[in-house]
Amino acid sequence: MKKPLPILAIFFVLFSSGCTDINGSESEAETVETAADINNSVSGAGLVEVTDLSQIDEALDKGPVVLKLGSKRCIPCQEQEEILTEILPIYQDKASIMLIDVNEYPEFASTFGVRVIPDTCVITVIEDGKYIYMRQDGTESSERANARFLGVVDKATLSETLGKAIEDRNHGE
Repeated sequence: MKKPLPILAIFFVLFSSGCTDINGSESEAETVETAADINNSVSGAGLVEVTDLSQIDEALDKGPVVLKLGSKRCIPCQEQEEILTEILPIYQDKASIMLIDVNEYPEFASTFGVRVIPDTCVITVIEDGKYIYMRQDGTESSERANARFLGVVDKATLSETLGKAIEDRNHGE
C-alpha cells in the first residue's frame, strides 16, 4: 500500500504557499498604490510590468529575467514584489525583473501554466523559440514547471538562483 503522506504534503505546499483566488478582494485604492510603487521603483529602472511577450524577449538580450506572475490584489504577491524591489538595485545592470498580473492578462497564466500565485521563475535565454529557465540547483530546463518557485520565495534563494543564471550567461559568451 502506498503512503498518501507525500501526496498530501505536496497538496499542502501548493495550496498554502500562495493565492489561489486570483480574483482577489482588496480595494482599488490598494491596487493603485501597489502599481505606483512598481512604476516609481529604485532609480527609474524599476520592476517592469509585462503586457507583451516581446518585452521579455528584448530584456533577455541584456541578461536573465526574473518573472513574477501574480496579481496586484494578492497579499503574497505583494510580499514577493517587496523582495524583488529589494534585489533590484543589486542586479539592475545584469538582469531584468518583470511582473505579469494574471488578472489583467489571463492569457499569460495559460502561456506559463500558472495555477497558484505568486509564481516566480528566472529565464536565462531563448533557444529554438522556447524560454530556458534556471533551476534553483543551477541547472537549466526548458520546462518551467521544473524551475519555478511557487508562493513567496525568500531573497537569498532568489538572489542565489539569479546569480547562477548571470554566471551561466557570462560563461556562455
